[in-house]
Amino acid sequence: MSLGLGSDWSDGIRTALGTCQVFLALCSPGYFGSASCGREWRAFADRLAVYRRSTGRSAPSLLPLPWRPTPIPPHLTDIQNTDSILPAVVFDKGLFRVMRQARYRDDYDEFIAELAGLIVETAREHPIPASRPGTHFDKLPYAFPLVPKPRDGTDAARADSDRGARRRPSLDDTDELPRLHGS
Repeated sequence: MSLGLGSDWSDGIRTALGTCQVFLALCSPGYFGSASCGREWRAFADRLAVYRRSTGRSAPSLLPLPWRPTPIPPHLTDIQNTDSILPAVVFDKGLFRVMRQARYRDDYDEFIAELAGLIVETAREHPIPASRPGTHFDKLPYAFPLVPKPRDGTDAARADSDRGARRRPSLDDTDELPRLHGS
């Protein structure tokens, strides 16, 4: 997805999260410390929960890829975070290092080819229903429990709002599709 200059970021993110078939999370310590990244992860994970309840099948459509070697937070370890089809060096060294160092060029090329095939196959085998229009992106709950306070001088009310979002309301008790994209 590409947003043009002046586009509404929230609408674009909600639309992408509400309609994409595969979610690639480029994991790093900063990723797991980001409220926005946690909201994106949670929004897609909620769509996967609805898919699982409605079909009886789990979709391996949320792909945590290591941008830098980073452990997955313990409460998210029910998602497989390695793959025997993809070159192990990416999971050991991180995608950032593998793509930047010449000695890993063949591994990187193999990784990209295999990842592209995995994305296409996953999207075909597990068509995730789109979400319904709903919540503004900044109001979505997030998946990561320890999001730091904003460092950019935003007001305390915003920080309090983010802390309240950590309660992580769940869709596990309903088959209603999450309300994410559109208005």
